[in-house]
Amino acid sequence: MHAKITQMLFRVVDELNLLRPTHEHLTKDLEAPLAGDGGRLDSAGLINLIAVTEQTAAAELGRPILLTDDDTLSQVDQVFRNLGTLADYIHLRLNGKNDG
Repeated sequence: MHAKITQMLFRVVDELNLLRPTHEHLTKDLEAPLAGDGGRLDSAGLINLIAVTEQTAAAELGRPILLTDDDTLSQVDQVFRNLGTLADYIHLRLNGKNDG
């Protein structure tokens, strides 16, 4: 399941990069910073990432996931530090509790 989540997130990056100038493209690297210190996303970019991830997860993983709840937003710098931490978090949410 974790590999499927990672591939889904890479497709999210592809979609987001269509909206970003080339020099601001996100990389499909699990360790590349997204948000927080050194991150490439400003607040609008983070909102786009969250929205596209929620939509894509529902379509591709067959289960909705909510990334705008208090639990997630209270630890935004940890969850969205990079694609790896986001993949881990989504995996935990899908396996640990119902997000529908």
